[in-house]
Amino acid sequence: MIRTRCPICGVEIETMLYRAHREASHPDYVQWGRRKVRLSIYLILPSWFSLIVVDALFGRFLTPDFLFAGVVAYVIGTVIVVMLVERRKIRELRAAWKETHPLFEKETKT
Repeated sequence: MIRTRCPICGVEIETMLYRAHREASHPDYVQWGRRKVRLSIYLILPSWFSLIVVDALFGRFLTPDFLFAGVVAYVIGTVIVVMLVERRKIRELRAAWKETHPLFEKETKT
């Protein structure tokens, strides 16, 4: 039986029940996750793809590996920004959850 810890409330849940727990207990987290997926599909992935296409088409006319290094730097930069935004959002959601569930927080620490 594999267990997963909820990033918002910290409760350990069976992996099979994790999605149901998020939808029932943290609908704002689920809604934010859907927005994040849409942003990735409509903005981040197409920008990566277009940079890779530009590198494939015009990379040989520039200094060797210059455009490729730019593509790699852009991809790594967007990944870092997405990770930092996600950490900040989870901290915000966790703080909001703790404000509305102060008794639960005290029970889990004892």
